[in-house]
Amino acid sequence: MVKNWMMLQTSLACLLLAGLGRSEAQTTITLLEKIRTAGAIHSVSPGVVEIVDADGKRQEYKIQDKGRPGLALTGVEGLLNFPAQVKIAGKLDTGALSRGTLVRFSGRVNRLGRTDGSVSELVLFDEGAESLGIEVVQQAATAANYSECTIRGEVYSLRDDRLVVTVPASDFVRNPRLSFRLDQQAVVRMESDDYRRAGRGDKVVLLAAARFSTGDIAIEQLEVDVSAERLASKETSDDGAGKYRQLSDEPSAPRDLRSARFLLHTDISDRSARMLLDKLETMIELVSLYYGRPSVGLIECYVVRDLNQWPPGVFPEQALAKIQEPAGVTLSASLGNQTRAIVYSCDDHGVVQHEAVHAYCAQTFGSTGPTWYAEGMAEMGQYWKKDQPAVEINPAVINYLKLAEPKRLLDIVAADQITGDSWQAYAWRWALCHLLANNPNYSGRLKALGIAMMTGTPGATFESVYGPVAREVSFEYDQFVKTLDNGYRADLCAWQWNRKFLYIPGTRFATVNVQARYGWQASGVKLQGGQSYDYVTKGTWKTEPQGEDVDADGLDGGRGRLVGVLMADFQLGEPLDLGARGTFVAPTDGDLYLRCQNDWNRIADHDGSITVHFRKTPEPAPPSPGS
Repeated sequence: MVKNWMMLQTSLACLLLAGLGRSEAQTTITLLEKIRTAGAIHSVSPGVVEIVDADGKRQEYKIQDKGRPGLALTGVEGLLNFPAQVKIAGKLDTGALSRGTLVRFSGRVNRLGRTDGSVSELVLFDEGAESLGIEVVQQAATAANYSECTIRGEVYSLRDDRLVVTVPASDFVRNPRLSFRLDQQAVVRMESDDYRRAGRGDKVVLLAAARFSTGDIAIEQLEVDVSAERLASKETSDDGAGKYRQLSDEPSAPRDLRSARFLLHTDISDRSARMLLDKLETMIELVSLYYGRPSVGLIECYVVRDLNQWPPGVFPEQALAKIQEPAGVTLSASLGNQTRAIVYSCDDHGVVQHEAVHAYCAQTFGSTGPTWYAEGMAEMGQYWKKDQPAVEINPAVINYLKLAEPKRLLDIVAADQITGDSWQAYAWRWALCHLLANNPNYSGRLKALGIAMMTGTPGATFESVYGPVAREVSFEYDQFVKTLDNGYRADLCAWQWNRKFLYIPGTRFATVNVQARYGWQASGVKLQGGQSYDYVTKGTWKTEPQGEDVDADGLDGGRGRLVGVLMADFQLGEPLDLGARGTFVAPTDGDLYLRCQNDWNRIADHDGSITVHFRKTPEPAPPSPGS
């Protein structure tokens, strides 16, 4: 799959964003104003920082991640290159020096690996920000004497007053583990340009941002003073990156590397290769668990950084063309009941993972199935993470799906498609497969259908399996695409089709329990157009893990408010703004669905439930005689 996102730099007056791929369309984006503010961090999530200012007002700001090609703006096909200048700093206590933390400090070391004196000041820094090792500032006369050095290493342990750090072996000192005495008054500081180091309650010293005509506010500059207590308890834990730190980042000549289920032929660096193999092993384990079938045989992958490093004739013509795009392809050959698949790819890890899913399916089931299924599941495979059911894909793909003319399901699953056609077609296939695989209404059918199609079972088609629920699938697919965003949980937004809906009889009450941590929920109540209804609620819920409990009136801005919608013949009406209690007139006949209002990708953060009692509004008593 080719991932070629076109970008344009920003200007101060107006912005033209090119679309993705080869799109000719352009959108003019106007920069409306520059914003400067301060306050406190309320929450941090991928690509979003929420700030509470001095007046208590909460505001979301988008921020471009380091290494990302750009920022996705609302309603725009394309990405805006809008990098932010970020400074996360703070004075910490020594409890922040947990195992795996990267630190820089000055110390006295001799060539025998012994140390002298105490360390009085240390700086925590980010993964990849500085090279690990010992830098000699002032060389001692002999090997036994102590040189003044700057040490950049990984904390191994801190016990009593002894700090042990691990550094790469070097010509200066062979011992990779050094022990230093830590001064009782040692100062620990943090230096970071990663906004994800900030957390709830941290002080925002400065936030400079730009408001665009799309309604988005994007951060240009962010300075945060972190809380020592929060950082020590959360942010300094080892994230697993330490096992790659000692590996070289320098590209290498083509060579073979092995893991349990992969044979990798590559010229990428040792560090990148080991990270890739670990990603592939994790992904294949998850894919194998999904299908209930272990991988058959080794999966062989050619991963190419520089074609000039490889001898002529190594790659088949089709593979060579794909690597040059840059993209990837999986070529399969069958002998009897055995299928062998080989992956040929550029050095983009996501492309390799995509192709590795094809290889797994071909070797395990004999084929990858029809194009819609093969490419949709391969796209899913590269995004799968352990215990992570939420959507997490390129924001530009999300924008495209939400803006484009909706695709009919039968067009997405049409039989006359070819692989490698366009990134747009891949996006639609991913969306369909993600919904079907994660929505409990359809997930069981998809797994069985996929295995049947890949093993060549006669009559196994999308239409044969999902035809009986075609209207339900089509409705949920349209809703999924409209409300899609990173963090979206298809399993928490599945529509409850099996609930029966009944009119409220006479003067009786209908009672409904509404969960905060779910999307639209079937109330079981059928409303009559033109009829007035009373309702009252009991209970509280909250819209974020550390948030406050609120009743059905919710928070300022509408978060946490009880809302409803009427469905009739698979069509939704306008939302009903309800709240804690009140009276309303049903605009039409329909089945009533209820939910806790918030952004669709934040539902998983909710907690609690509210009970709602409905009744028909009593008719006014007739006037008494003589009144």
